[in-house]
Amino acid sequence: MNQMIERIQLWDERTILRIVARRGLSLTKFMKIISSVGDGYLWSILAVCFYVLTDVSLHWLYAGITAFAVELICYKIIKQSTTRQRPFRRNPSIQNLVIPQDEYSFPSGHTAAATVAAILFSLAAPVLLPFFFALAVLIGLSRIYLGVHYPSDVLMGFALGSFSFSLSYIFFF
Repeated sequence: MNQMIERIQLWDERTILRIVARRGLSLTKFMKIISSVGDGYLWSILAVCFYVLTDVSLHWLYAGITAFAVELICYKIIKQSTTRQRPFRRNPSIQNLVIPQDEYSFPSGHTAAATVAAILFSLAAPVLLPFFFALAVLIGLSRIYLGVHYPSDVLMGFALGSFSFSLSYIFFF
């Protein structure tokens, strides 16, 4: 097990160093904007707009609220249990380009919430599925690019968001 963890950490280090080596002014501005979209405020506003402006059911709204609540609770428990340092804290050659909202990196809460949102809004408007999933992927990539998450943090964020919505879906649909 320790060997597998060491391999993941080595892959994480190599991958994030490759990504941050490709930073540029225009891309940095774009990634900061994309990352800020994942701060969470947009998801609440979009959910209310979808509920008011479309024919989604109250079950859809409850499923979304529950999925976000499950994701947030699990995220906080996992972060406090693993206490994985952020990339810029472990490796001085990685500069963080944004200030993270908390101390630890595993898992990526931005990615987890974006995944919940992508699934939720894609259920309401299937035609928008490519857009929302691309946005979730970009949010995850932006967190790596900005130096606040390792790739495995982002992958776990996708898994956590998917799990959270799946659990909620079982109860509401």
